[in-house]
Amino acid sequence: MALSEPHDSDDQDNPAPRDEDVVIHPDFSGKPRLISELTGQPDFPRCALGVFVDIRGFTGVVVEIFGQSFRVVSEDGVKQRFNGNRLRSLLSPRDRAKPKAIAPRAQPRKVEKELPPARVHVEEPDFEQPVQAIGVYARQADFPKCAYGCHVEIPGFTGVVVEIVKDSVRVQSKAGSIRRFNGAALKRLYGMPE
Repeated sequence: MALSEPHDSDDQDNPAPRDEDVVIHPDFSGKPRLISELTGQPDFPRCALGVFVDIRGFTGVVVEIFGQSFRVVSEDGVKQRFNGNRLRSLLSPRDRAKPKAIAPRAQPRKVEKELPPARVHVEEPDFEQPVQAIGVYARQADFPKCAYGCHVEIPGFTGVVVEIVKDSVRVQSKAGSIRRFNGAALKRLYGMPE
């Protein structure tokens, strides 16, 4: 995309500059201003007349304005013509006042509640099987699942593991009482190798 225009002086679309639109003695002192600082002004390009500017690396003073075009002369005498409308469309800051198009909000998905796993319970515990210390099972990688339905002895309580809920075990004694034990705690206390 060309920002500058050819040097034709007999361009029909742009009238010759008026005397008030010409700078005879350009001033190159100071630091050049970025042209993008001026393109957002309502009177651009007129506000740039006589200003030392930098237009994407080409630096010089705006010395002539004709219609919406202007001519810039560099310190070494090179003249280049630019289209003000084109610069305005490419380099002006975005208008923040215009509302941005907002994408429609996605409808929330209906989240189905995850049902808890079905509880599996030993209806008729077998108290006739041999009693094993809980450590026998707690040392296994799949504990507490491996203890399900087994007759176990946990210091101070003996019974059959009748249910596993998450990481806990429920143990029912021969007398019918049920105690709940934390599987992680049993593994920590009794799962060490002998």
